[in-house]
Amino acid sequence: MDEKNFDRRLTAALQTGEDPGAELNAVLKARLYQKERELQSRPAARRLSLWWLPMTANLFVCGVPALIFALPIMPLAAHLAAFALGWLAVGGVVMTFVGLKCSDLKEQLTLELPPKGRKEMS
Repeated sequence: MDEKNFDRRLTAALQTGEDPGAELNAVLKARLYQKERELQSRPAARRLSLWWLPMTANLFVCGVPALIFALPIMPLAAHLAAFALGWLAVGGVVMTFVGLKCSDLKEQLTLELPPKGRKEMS
């Protein structure tokens, strides 16, 4: 079967000859407006953004040992480890901000909590 014949058949199958009645349109519009008013009257869900959590964890895991290893009483190898850990901490911060710039990291790491004072029934 060639493409033109297939396209014609598909177009014919998707077209319907009848339009919905005016009363059906009115009922659907009324339901839509009622649902919209209902959604607007509800209190908004609380949103908690957690985009900063990986960066903070990285700073804690790499930054604290880097500060400890950088103490003057530590040997040279500890100072080199402090330098490496410091750069890892800085790299984690940079990667977090690159993730914010290049993707929707804030949206992906956002929790939606139910509104306060109202228990949701499941």
